[in-house]
Parts: sequence; structure tokens; C-alpha cells
Amino acid sequence: MPSVVFRSPDGTFLVGSDAERRALTDPGRVARQFTNRIGDPTPLRIGDAALTAEAVTARFLVRVLASLPGGQPARVAVTHPAGWGHYRLESLRGALSASGLADVLFVPGPQAVVQAHDALARLEEGAAVAVYDLGGKTFEAAVVRKLAADRFVPAGPPEELEVGGLDFDEVVFQHVVEALQPGWDALDPMDPAVLTAVAELRRACTAAKEKLSADTEVLIPVALPGIATREVRLGRSEFESMIRPAVEETVAALDRALRAAGTPPHELAAVLLVGGSARIPLVTQEVSAQLGRAVSPAPNGMAAIGAALHARGLEPEPAAVATAMWTRPPLPEAPKALRRKRMRLTPFVTAGVLAAAVAGALLANNALANKAGAKTTSITPTAPTTTTQTTEQPTVVEYVPNAPTAPATPPRATTTQPPKPKPTTTTTRPSTTVTTTKSTPPPSSTTTTTSGTTRAGAP
Repeated sequence: MPSVVFRSPDGTFLVGSDAERRALTDPGRVARQFTNRIGDPTPLRIGDAALTAEAVTARFLVRVLASLPGGQPARVAVTHPAGWGHYRLESLRGALSASGLADVLFVPGPQAVVQAHDALARLEEGAAVAVYDLGGKTFEAAVVRKLAADRFVPAGPPEELEVGGLDFDEVVFQHVVEALQPGWDALDPMDPAVLTAVAELRRACTAAKEKLSADTEVLIPVALPGIATREVRLGRSEFESMIRPAVEETVAALDRALRAAGTPPHELAAVLLVGGSARIPLVTQEVSAQLGRAVSPAPNGMAAIGAALHARGLEPEPAAVATAMWTRPPLPEAPKALRRKRMRLTPFVTAGVLAAAVAGALLANNALANKAGAKTTSITPTAPTTTTQTTEQPTVVEYVPNAPTAPATPPRATTTQPPKPKPTTTTTRPSTTVTTTKSTPPPSSTTTTTSGTTRAGAP
């Protein structure tokens, strides 16, 4: 069913093909491909109503479920792009809950597709499958791995592009517009008859694009007021030359997804081409050439079948959907000339670091020797029998990963002997150090405290 809704003047909603037909006579009350706007706070204007994309999606789903011949299903699963974050999913979940659908199961689209494929051709555990999804408005490439029975997880981060079948429809439409010049520019954009004819022409362009998947050329019918042209010819070679740059971008995104997942093409158990525009012959040719293996479009409705399998079975663990199983791709190597320079400098840098460390140790030993036998020193003028109460201000602990090597200067804080049974208690606050002593330490112990911010590792 196409993602199209039509809002009537009385507030009722039509969806799918019914909405497409009504849009021919009243195009200002229709919304298409609204799922791509989920999470966008800017509302969609549909007639005299302003609704968010997630609210329109919820209305769409409610109408679809109400039209089912078997009535309301026991469970509902909704697929979504694998790259969607928490905010977009929660926005959609809230809108569905407000519409009476509180127990919807969300399934990443690529995982649903692979689960449907697994039901048709059983995959071995550990098998990796590439998914090339070219939909109406967006493209997504992902690699999914089967861990166990009915458990599928992403093998790497997905790749997404803002390109899809609607862009290819627009290419065909612009081809027709150029063929209708100069009569096209003379049309009145406010004439209802013109608007209806243009909407019908767009539908004809979409149908022509789909026919070119099987035919080598098509004739696009034209019925515009004041224009004598009745048909515009379009060949498959012309169409492919116009969309080739976009298709090449999708193939490059698929290659990036494979490299990010650490999975070469020959290790893939299957390559699934899904989405209406994935049936374009040029897509199959380009993907086959890139991967070095024959590929073909998957059966229709793979994502819906996989979502139904999720809804029929047990709900997967959240970790199975959210946990990424990929490794980082290797970083590009530096040029050989630069690597030679680094190799030459490495011994000198290492020697310098070692010399600095030795010098620091010698200076520290000299400082300890000079201070031997010194009297007890404390920077806190607190009586031996009193205890200083600290405020509730939290201690600042700064985590510094991979802290650099200490400088080759004598350390400012030194303890000459191990602590005694009655140790000194130190409480550190931002930029301030407070030392409290419950009893006078033995004369032989030395405690030196330097103010500063405490640096600590991860808790």
C-alpha cells in the first residue's frame, strides 16, 4: 500500500490507493512519504489541518488495521530504518499510543528482511546477509548476521542516503516537461483542471518508470489543457543515463557498509535487493558488478513478512536489536615517505622519553634525601584533637583517558614512609584540599599535601 493519506474536509482520513484517487481532484489535502519526517517538530499541512509526521503515520496505521478483513490483529509490528535513534522511535511510539496502539513492536527493517529470507532459505548460524533497500524516498544498506534461531543483529553500522524512487519519478516527469515546452510554461498553475491533469501526469510517469523494468521503451500519455501533445516517448537507455549517478551512490554506500562490517562480498550468504526501485535493471547490474557476484531482487513484501514473523513469535531481547557487532574499519595507511620519516624519528623520541623519566627519578631521590629527618609538616592549622567537618559540595573527579607521561620535574607531593595505623584523612573539593587529623602522627612520618584537582580513573 502506498504511503499516502488524504484528509477530507470533514476530518476523515483515506489511505493508500483511495487517497491517491482523491488527490487527483484535491491535491492540497494529500500527504506522501510522511514517514521520513517522523521526529521533525515542524507539522505537515494537510488541507486546513497541521499534523506532525508521527501523528499522520499513526492515523495511517489505524486506518490500515481497521480495513483488515480479519479485524484487529493480536499484535502489531512496525519496521523502521536501522539508523533511527531513540528520539524518532519514541516520537512514533507516543503517537501510536495516543491512537490506541500501545503495544507495537518495533523491528529494524534490515533485520526483518533477513528474518523473512531465513524463513524461505534457512541460514546457518553466523551467516552474514547484505540488504540493499531502495525505497520511495530513502536508501539504506546494512549487513545483518544470524546469531541463533530467530535472532538477527546488525554486523555493522548502516549507510543511508536521501535518494529513492520518488527522485526517479521526478526525473521522468522533468523529461516530459521538457518535451512539452513551450506549452508547459503557459499553463495556469491556479486552474483546478490543470492541477488535476498534472497530478494524473505524475501518476503516468511513475507507471512508465515501472514499465521500463520490463520494456525497453514506453509512451507516457499526456492530457493537459491547451497542449496538443498526447504522448511522450522515453527509452530505457535514456532513463538509465539520467539515474545512473544516483544508483552509483547507492552502490558505493553498500560497499561502505560491507567494509564497516568487516565482511567481504565473497563471505556473504546472500544479497537481498528490496524496495520497489530495486527492481530497476540498472540497479541489479551495478550491484552485481560491484560485488562480483550475481544478484536479483528479493520477493515483494520481505520487510512486512519479517515483521509479521517477529510479531507472531516471541519479542526479541532489546540487546539483540540495539547491540552493534561490528569492528572499526582499518585506518588508511600513511604514504611511504611519511612512514620512513616516522621510523627514523621513533628511536630519538623513545630515547628522549626514557632520558626524561630517568632524570625525573634522580631528582626525586635527591629531594627525598634532602628532606630526610625533617620535622612533620602540615598545611592545615587544625588542632590535633579536632575534626573538620566538610560541606556537602561534591568532590570533583575528572576522568582522563590515556593520560600522558608525567613531566620530568620533581613531584610536588611525596610520602617518605607508609601510613601508620591512624592514617591522615583527606577530603578534596574543587581547587581546595582540606586535611583533617584525629591524632598527632608519629614524629617520623611526613605528610605533604598540595592543593589541586584530583584526577582519577574510571570508577
